[in-house]
Amino acid sequence: MKLFTSRFVKDLFLIVLFGACFYVLTHNPVTHPTLPNTSGYWSIQLMQQPLVFGIAGHNYLVLRDDHNIIVKELHGLAANNTTGAWKYIGTNESDVLQVFEFDSPHFYVAQKNYAGIVVLEGNENMIVDTWNKHGPCKDAINAKRIPYPPYGVRIGTDTENSNSVAYTLSLCMGLDVSKEHLGLITPGWGKNLLDSR
Repeated sequence: MKLFTSRFVKDLFLIVLFGACFYVLTHNPVTHPTLPNTSGYWSIQLMQQPLVFGIAGHNYLVLRDDHNIIVKELHGLAANNTTGAWKYIGTNESDVLQVFEFDSPHFYVAQKNYAGIVVLEGNENMIVDTWNKHGPCKDAINAKRIPYPPYGVRIGTDTENSNSVAYTLSLCMGLDVSKEHLGLITPGWGKNLLDSR
């Protein structure tokens, strides 16, 4: 019995080819840029937690100090409609989309070296003042109690999810993120949750 049959060689070749293509798609500087180092400046950064092996992602915003340490994070997350408690993944039809601000590395994903893009950097006062502009928008989004699509994606209609929150809050801060993109598939990005149209 031959060990290396033509079928075995063909299957092995396809596995290696698929693996190489998958790696290139999920590990390249276009969709997953190197984590920026902004030591010496305060900054606001658009970050992404990879999902589905890096093909999709959860976008969020971080405030970093002049030592490149995360001070605060803004996330759009699924929340229990009754208790208001946030979830890593929303699976129930009754879940609502809410904005949460975290200020400690003990919560959610702070300090993890996910891919990021610097959208603004400068001195502390300017950056913190810009960051704080999200407040009224955060309250407005939470008051709308937008239904969170199970697993973060809605087929056939506009998706309103965590990526939409990051996009909307960026606009509220006066930051132009229209051309910024992380990951291969980012449903909800580009959707302004406070657009009345």
